[in-house]
This record gives sequence, structure tokens and C-alpha cells, in this order.
Amino acid sequence: MTSIAETLDLALRLHREGRLGEALEQYTIILGADPDHAAALHYSGLVLHQSGDSAGGIERIRRSISIDPNPAEPWSNLALALEKVARPEAAVNALLEAAKRAPNDPQVRNNLAASLLSMGRVAEAESHARAAVAEDPSFARGWYNLALALDPQGRVLEAIDAASRAHALAPEVAAHAGLKAQLQEAIGELGLARKTLESALVRFPMISALHNQLAEVALRQGDLATALSEYEHALRQEPDNGAALSQLLFLRKRTCDWRDLRTLQDRFRAGVLANRPLLSPFSFLSDSSTLAMQRACAQTWVAPFLSQPAAPARSALGARRLRVGYLSGDFYDHPTAVLVAGVFEAHDRSRFEIIGYSTSPDDRSALRSRVMFAVDRFIDAREASSAALARRIHADEIDLLVDLKGHTEGGRIDVLAHRPAPIQAHWLGYPGTLGAPFVDYLIGDAIVTPLAEAAAYAETLIALPNCYQSNDRSRTADAAPTRADVGLPRDSVVLCSFNNTYKINPDVFDAWARIMTQARETVLWLLARGESDPAIDHLRREAIARGIDPQRLVFATHRAQSRYLALYRHADLFLDTWPYNAHTTASDALWMGCPLLTIKGSTFAGRVASSVLSAVGLPELIAEDIDAYVAAAVALVRDQDRRRRLRAFLEGTGRESALFDVKRFTRSLERAYLEMATQFRAGRRQSIALGESAD
Repeated sequence: MTSIAETLDLALRLHREGRLGEALEQYTIILGADPDHAAALHYSGLVLHQSGDSAGGIERIRRSISIDPNPAEPWSNLALALEKVARPEAAVNALLEAAKRAPNDPQVRNNLAASLLSMGRVAEAESHARAAVAEDPSFARGWYNLALALDPQGRVLEAIDAASRAHALAPEVAAHAGLKAQLQEAIGELGLARKTLESALVRFPMISALHNQLAEVALRQGDLATALSEYEHALRQEPDNGAALSQLLFLRKRTCDWRDLRTLQDRFRAGVLANRPLLSPFSFLSDSSTLAMQRACAQTWVAPFLSQPAAPARSALGARRLRVGYLSGDFYDHPTAVLVAGVFEAHDRSRFEIIGYSTSPDDRSALRSRVMFAVDRFIDAREASSAALARRIHADEIDLLVDLKGHTEGGRIDVLAHRPAPIQAHWLGYPGTLGAPFVDYLIGDAIVTPLAEAAAYAETLIALPNCYQSNDRSRTADAAPTRADVGLPRDSVVLCSFNNTYKINPDVFDAWARIMTQARETVLWLLARGESDPAIDHLRREAIARGIDPQRLVFATHRAQSRYLALYRHADLFLDTWPYNAHTTASDALWMGCPLLTIKGSTFAGRVASSVLSAVGLPELIAEDIDAYVAAAVALVRDQDRRRRLRAFLEGTGRESALFDVKRFTRSLERAYLEMATQFRAGRRQSIALGESAD
């Protein structure tokens, strides 16, 4: 007769060979003879977990531990099963018990470090990862987790050293090369990061994540051709790679290369409907979509942040002035800083204390200095991890944290995910819902965010009177260059669209071609990133395809704010884009006296120009549809007197309008903040449209 020991040996052999069903049969035989056999309970529980029944596995392993709590292995395997059923705290506790019993086991220590990292407990993770590599300096995974623990603490150089050790010890692990390159990129060593990735791709040519990383590095180096090629590689190898699809689609739009645009857009929309991760909400704004689809895309994007540990909740606001923190990566020579500097200066310091949290580079510009002097305290948080910055904001007892970036490049939604302030809102920087339950309010207006559409937003809406966009009267322009200096014909009517090129699309360009075909005295003046911008050749190719002389397209390059504004002195009419309108450029044009023609869209991003035009007093320049837009543009080209009247209006009455009255705007914004505070104290949230103030 076979003994229990022999049956256990057979079960373990079958288990090691991956024959889980047969192994479970043998463990069951043992438990039939001895229901309290600790080893059979433990390993049968492990089989259940490995077979997909983690809950059943947890029950058996716990019974095993109750009989014999001394071995470390059951505690480690219990942690695996607990992680599978999304109980990370319990998993960490189980691994702590395992570490007590096997303090010199690097694998246990490393598993504990990994579990702590998943919970954001990076300092504890560092301690256990260090213990693992101290016990076994050749343990590559220990060095890898040590690097992951050091990076969010801002200790990037130490993290690079740890990642380099992991990569050297186990170059056959692609993740080690990826992390090393990521950290090299983080400190600006783009050449080293590129070399690391190119070497890794020789070994791992089929790993799409490495192609993604190389594309990102190439993009930062200004190498668009390599970036496009690498994103294409990544997408071919992994058709559901949302990051590669997002970036490839955006670069197609940015370079106006529309050859496969419709196909990529269709794939993106299908991915949104399938809740595919890593599809960029920002990229989606410039594609035809609905508010519901934009919300779905944003919610999937923020899902990974929902597990971030939240700061201790504050149940009450201070009795002092309302303390408002503005979080942005745009406090330098950037359009957002142009829009907000005057608001910061105009805030009523008897009721509000203003703190700026900057994650932007210090470009030493006059605009950055203006922002720094306009706030009560300016915190340079460029190097801070999300957890560290959230802790700082919480320690500063911010009542209301206003995010100015959203899902745009450099946004720090990860900071808001920690819930550092009792009230969190977003305004101005991102024209749409963030899809995040940890953002309470979105600040808009009756045109961009009508309350009738509140259900389409994850946030509670606050609609300001007039326009949600802040502007002041401090914009200054250089003297106008001559037409010859900027490549404009002497006698042509100049149609301009100084929007970023990613906002131009085939439908928009079709409409522009119709206008230029009917009004042959026109040229179209666009903005490019430089003389070698591929968008120039692509748009000229598109013009030829529509029967337009490509020489009628004139390109200005990006330049300093005052020089850019001076260009509008030669522009007769600004032609807007859709579904993503002119935003800051719309108010730039109107401030400089250039009338703007738009179409009112169906999303926030597509209604901003309508809001701006209404606030300046020219709602008649909002067309109902494309045909009306084309007809209105042609009529304006042919009516020089009307264009002169519009310019005179904008340079006079328009500059005195609500659009450019920063003090009036700031009082409305402050009433929005006070309304949020009132709702917080009452324990409720409801959308509200604010009327004009009586003061």
C-alpha cells in the first residue's frame, strides 16, 4: 500500500511538471486520509490558485498555516493568491510573515518589495529590495525593483545605477533595458536612452513597448521620421497597442499626412468603444466624436490612477481666506500662462490666498517671472514625484486645487489622484472631461459646457458668465513686419489659421479649398514648426489635389509671443478649424483686430471659438454649418468695408468687452470658487450657471 509520504512525492512531481489536475487528485487522496495534512492543504491550495480558483486556494492555504504557521513558503503563496483577488494589503501582510520566517531569502524580500511598490509604499519597498540585493548581489530582479522604488522618490541617479545593474545581470529581460532607458530619458540623456533602446531592440525586435520608447525619445530629439517608423513597428506587432495608435494618429495629424488617417481614426474609435487602455483623450479631441465617447476614453485613461493612496481626508475648510492652489506645467512662455497671469494678479487677497505649484521648466522668461510675482507663494515642483507633490499640497492645507493641464502633455493627473485637497477642479488647460472621480468640478460657460449636457461629464459643471477663457489687456505686439518679410503677396486678401497643424483635417482643408477656389485673390497663411516641418509639403500636396496653386499657401514659423501677435496686422480673416477650434489663438486674433469665422461644434473643444466670439460681441461670425462657413468667408473676402468695420470694432469696443476684462472675469471665477466651498460645507455637489455679479 502506498504511504502518504510516497503519495506526496508523486503529487509534488506532478505539480512541478505542470500536471495540475493529476497533482490535485493525489493531494486529495492525502487529505482523504489526513484532513489536517498541512503540506497537502498548502500545495492543493496552490494548485487551486494556479487553476483559477484563487478564493478556494486562499481557504486551503490558510488552513495549512493554522496547522503549521512556521514555514515561509505557504505565507508567500498565500500572498500570490491574495493579490489575484485584489487584496493587496492582506498580500503584503502575508509576505511580511514570510519575511519573518525567512529573513535571508532574497526572493521573499523581492516579492514584498514588488507588492509594496504596487501600493505606492516606495520607501518600504526600497528597504526590502535593498535587503534582497544585499543577500544576493547577483539578483537582477531585486535591483530592478530597487530602481522602481528609488525613481518616485526623486533619486533618479541612484535608480539608474540600480537599473543598469539589473540590465547587466539579466540582459535577456527586456523590462530591464526599458527601465534603464526610461530613467536616462528622465534626466535628459536622450542619446544614452536611444542607444540603450536600439541595443535592446537588436535582441528584442518584436517587443512593441521598446519601439514605443524609442519613438518617444526620437520625438524629443526632433527626429519625426524615426518616431513615426517606430510607432508603426509597434502597432504592427501589437495591433491593440493604444499608446502607439494614439501617438501615430497624433503625429499623422500634426504633420498633416492624411494617407491612412481615416483608418487610424476608425481604429481609435473602435478601441474607445472596447475600453482599450492607453488611448489618449487629448488626441481624441481633434477627431470627430461625441461627449459620451470622450468621457469613455478619459475614464479608461485614468483607470490606472484610481488605486493611488489618497491623502487623509479633510472634513472642513479653514475659517481663514480660501486657500487656492493652481497646478500647472505651463508656468513659462506658454499660452496658458498668457491667459492666467492676469487672473492671479487680480485675485482678491482679502478672500483668497493663491499658491502656484509649477511642474514646468524654468525658461527665465518675463512671463514666468510675472506668474511668480502674481501668486502669494510659488512652488517649483519640477522634480517632485506625484506622491511627494501631493503630500506637499496636503501639508499646505490647500482648500481648492485647480488643475490647469488635464490630459495635455505634461499634465499631472497622478497628483490629483492622491486627493491632496478637499475640493479639486480643472479649468482652462484641457477642453473636456477628465473622466476622473477624484476631480470634482469642471469650470466652463453656457456655450462650451451647457448644463443640459451635465450628464456627459464626470465632473460637476460650473458655468461662468460670458466666457470660461480668461484674458487681460496686457498682450503686446511688436511692430508689424513688411509683407515681403513674411512672404505675403502685396495685394492678396490674407486668410490665416494660426492653429496648431494637428487641428487641420481633410474636411477643414476641403472647405478652405472651396473658399480659395471662389475667392482667387486670397492666400492662406498657416503656422509651421519650422522651415523643415513636414506639414508644409503635405499641405501643399493636399492643395494641389484640390486644384489650388500650392504657392498660395504661405507658412510662418513659431516665434516669440510679441512677434507672433504682430503677424495678425497682415491677416484679414482668421479661418477656424473643427472639431478642435482655435482657443488662445482665437483671443489672440480678436485682440489684434483680426475677425475670426468659426462653426459651433458639438463638444467643448469645438465650441471655444463660439464662446470667445460671443464674449467679444461678434456672434454673427459663428456659422451654422460648413456651407454657411464657406459662404460667409467668401462674402467677407469680397467685402473690404465690412472687414474694416470689424477690425475697427475689435480694436475699439472689442477690447473693452467682457472677453478682455480680467477683473470682471476674476470676480466671476472667485464666485465659482466660493460656490464650490459652500457646496462642500453643505455636503453636496450640483451643477450651476453663475449670472453676472452685481458688484
